[in-house]
Amino acid sequence: MAGFEIIYGTNPVLEVMRAGKRRCHEVLVASGRRGRELSAIEEAASGSGVTLRRVARDEVAKLANTEKHQGVAARCDPFPYSTLEAIIDEALSDPRKGFIVVLDGVTDPQNLGSIARTAHLMGVHGIFLPRDNAASVNPTVVKSSAGATEHLPISQVTNVAQTLSYIKDRGFWVFGAAGETGESLYMHDFKGDNVAIVLGAEGGGMRRLVKERCDQLLSIPMEGKIGSYNVSVAGALFMGEVARQRWLLSLAKTMP
Repeated sequence: MAGFEIIYGTNPVLEVMRAGKRRCHEVLVASGRRGRELSAIEEAASGSGVTLRRVARDEVAKLANTEKHQGVAARCDPFPYSTLEAIIDEALSDPRKGFIVVLDGVTDPQNLGSIARTAHLMGVHGIFLPRDNAASVNPTVVKSSAGATEHLPISQVTNVAQTLSYIKDRGFWVFGAAGETGESLYMHDFKGDNVAIVLGAEGGGMRRLVKERCDQLLSIPMEGKIGSYNVSVAGALFMGEVARQRWLLSLAKTMP
């Protein structure tokens, strides 16, 4: 069907219905599939008024165009991107300060999905990614994020460098992940600031203009012999450190 996107996998289909960010039109479940996860899907479908059909497993595979569907697939509206301004406004309304992630050319859908999953769990307000020459939110990304994309605002931007200038004008400090700098991630104090983390493309890192727009470049200390962390792992370490410091600040405010 034209205009539909096929989401597959237990958690992605469930989170599409739970989040309500986009309309889910129909859920297909492989005959014989049982268990607590399926019960949750049936309950969500019933509560959302979504038609649920039991079909042969090969019909689910045909619809999903993959065997990694876990016996569940759904016809949904395309992923609805947020606007740059809406994400920034929402982030700045948080008394804990804003926390966003900017991707400069991440092309692997698995990496994008992993970054989105971590971002959602770490309290990131939104992700910005390039409109061109980069991964977009597709069913593979939704699957690898375990459905986190449905709860996380994501915006496509035309020009990353210009976006960083706008973000800085709105009161964010921009930190780029760059292995070549001597400044350690773990030596920086992120507490009390609106923070934007920039992650570069797999292999190539950040482009020159993007790097120049960062307020500071930070690296992750390494002791091994290989070149660098995978971008999704580097992103998890950066986001984890910012989230850890924010949590410590919140904890200190509650202490007598």
